[in-house]
Amino acid sequence: MWGAAQFSVPRPFFTNLMFGPTPLRDTALVAGFELREMLRSRKALAILALYLLAAAFTSYIFVSVLENIQAAVRNPAALITGPTGGGRGGQPGRPRGPVFAPSPPDKPSQGILTQRGSPFNRVIFSQVADPDARDFLEKQPPIILFFALVSFNFFPLLIMIASAETVAQEHQSRGVRFVAMRTGRAEFALGKALGQAALMAAVTLLAGLLCLTIAAWKLEDFTWGAGLRSLLVFWPRVAVFGLPFLGIAMLCSMNTGSAMMARAAGLIGLALLFVAHQLVEKYADSAFGPVLGVLDFLAPYSHRDDLWLPSWNDAGPQMLMLAGLGLGYVCVGLLFYRRRDL
Repeated sequence: MWGAAQFSVPRPFFTNLMFGPTPLRDTALVAGFELREMLRSRKALAILALYLLAAAFTSYIFVSVLENIQAAVRNPAALITGPTGGGRGGQPGRPRGPVFAPSPPDKPSQGILTQRGSPFNRVIFSQVADPDARDFLEKQPPIILFFALVSFNFFPLLIMIASAETVAQEHQSRGVRFVAMRTGRAEFALGKALGQAALMAAVTLLAGLLCLTIAAWKLEDFTWGAGLRSLLVFWPRVAVFGLPFLGIAMLCSMNTGSAMMARAAGLIGLALLFVAHQLVEKYADSAFGPVLGVLDFLAPYSHRDDLWLPSWNDAGPQMLMLAGLGLGYVCVGLLFYRRRDL
């Protein structure tokens, strides 16, 4: 079964059962077929439309806030005194002092955005304690930081909803039996995973470009050069951060009998990972700290904070770790999938 009879030389049992005679070629063919099938069935377009709509809505709101900040920076007295000339507190008609500081030349569209105590400062910079990382983030266009922050939080959810059904759906429709006559189980699962990864990477890149387009439309001091450079820094990090979640989605998909069950298992797994990460942060100093630390190391959330660091020497190892976790989850799924009755 799965092309094992075509082997002309003895191989280990696991390799014999899992791989066909041309692993790399078959994996690439399955990945390409997965992408074409998603385009043909309009699934890819639906995923793209859903994610771009969410990105457009949230980024438009964020950029509108930035636009109001820019207006306040240009004329702070008008904001303080109001249209009738009456001040807010203190003596009537006299402002209490400047509320908004002008934006430095190397900090695009910042205004009060990164000043100490601002909401954006608390959300972004509370995650990074390194001074060099803070300086690096302050020089990035705020729309890209917003894109990265939202993607780190909601991209895993999109993966679980869209990708968890990919293998389970083939079993539900019995289409996997036709594939079983042409390639191995490993090539089938890995090709499916690569096809989903390529789609998700493209979706996040298009979402980032859409955020930049909205910022260019609404903000006067926006420059495409700085925006594109910053996007090329953070987009690979967002895409790699999704790989472990894709691996978990594939693990669930390979070992469930229907698309609905696979999606439910993936969402439950996503919730458990998030809860485990929160427990680690709360009970890290307790007696269960070492055990929770091992569990947290296997969770993608524990590697997220380092993705904000400026140097590739700091962020690169975490990106490799995230890619390894994604492959590891797929391999764990294959250990069980090789015994599944087709």
